Amino acid sequence: MTAKQQLLERAPNWTEAQGRRALDAAEGISESWGELEDQSQQLFLHASRALDAEEQAAGLGPWPGAPKRPAA
Repeated sequence: MTAKQQLLERAPNWTEAQGRRALDAAEGISESWGELEDQSQQLFLHASRALDAEEQAAGLGPWPGAPKRPAA
């Protein structure tokens, strides 16, 4: 299985640009460190929101002392 096929299997919701950047990063090619920083922040936010939605769907509330969820 090629790296591109593995990426499509593991991250099916990524855009083509996100996938290209991930493959480039894996090969050590990067346009700039700032772009990687922005990309990692976007991926962190995406994962955090997905986890939050999953927890809400399971009926789990936020941990004690957590900030209130922003209105969607």
